[in-house]
Amino acid sequence: MTILLLGGTGKTATRLAASLAAAKKPFLLASRRGPDAAPNGYPAVKFDWTAESTWSSVFEHGQVEAVYMMEPQVSQPWVPMKKFVDHAKEKGVGRFVLCAGTSAAIGKDGMGRVWEHFIKSGVDYCVLRPSWFMENLIEPGLVYTIGKLGKIFTATQDGKIPFVSADDIADVAYHALTVGKSYNCDFRVLGPEILTYDQVAEILSKILGRKIEHVKLDETARIQGLVQAGVSDYLARFLTRIELLASEDLEKATGDAVEKITGHLPKSFGTFAEENKAVWMTA
Repeated sequence: MTILLLGGTGKTATRLAASLAAAKKPFLLASRRGPDAAPNGYPAVKFDWTAESTWSSVFEHGQVEAVYMMEPQVSQPWVPMKKFVDHAKEKGVGRFVLCAGTSAAIGKDGMGRVWEHFIKSGVDYCVLRPSWFMENLIEPGLVYTIGKLGKIFTATQDGKIPFVSADDIADVAYHALTVGKSYNCDFRVLGPEILTYDQVAEILSKILGRKIEHVKLDETARIQGLVQAGVSDYLARFLTRIELLASEDLEKATGDAVEKITGHLPKSFGTFAEENKAVWMTA
């Protein structure tokens, strides 16, 4: 029995694959690039949400018992996702784990539509609702601004965010996919501390040994900055909207899902920064 990991090149799917490999549990990575993008020689297949002709191929490598899903970057993503759930169910899949986001709610446009479909379809499921990934800070754009400019630009103002590591998200997902009895609920997957970006900058300053500044931008300046950095206007507005919501403390929350499910405390931002300081130091 195989576990299918859609979005197979993403931050959480690759970590999930490593955990499954270590536990000697069969899995299959699925992404648009297929085997060409698979790390460590992991089994992989091409899959494209916008090309239904690729959907059946993921079921040609053994019986799939569970599927891990991430939101694809397509218009109205819940439409193909719901259709795929039905297709997978017909192929004998009984469990789905969806990595959504803070704002997901049953029936709400976005991942809430998929969540609702799980319930209506009668499948076993778990919806993960993590806060912001710590790993976003080691993406190329932020590596440049932190490493070269000593600055973090956001529109979050003094919004408080329980940053969480992709390691912990993947660990929770691993349990949701492999535990004997499905959880059939959602979990807020959060880091151990609620931090503003000012505090993130302070932690980075201590670890890197030089001042890192959080530059607080208004909506217009943030959108313009992202567009000038090469981000599309649509994505720049989307990212800025998320940051503005965070400025109103939409992300602010506490929870013990990581510890309760995995048995260990979630990674702190200080630990994450120590582990990755070379990324910023050598930028």
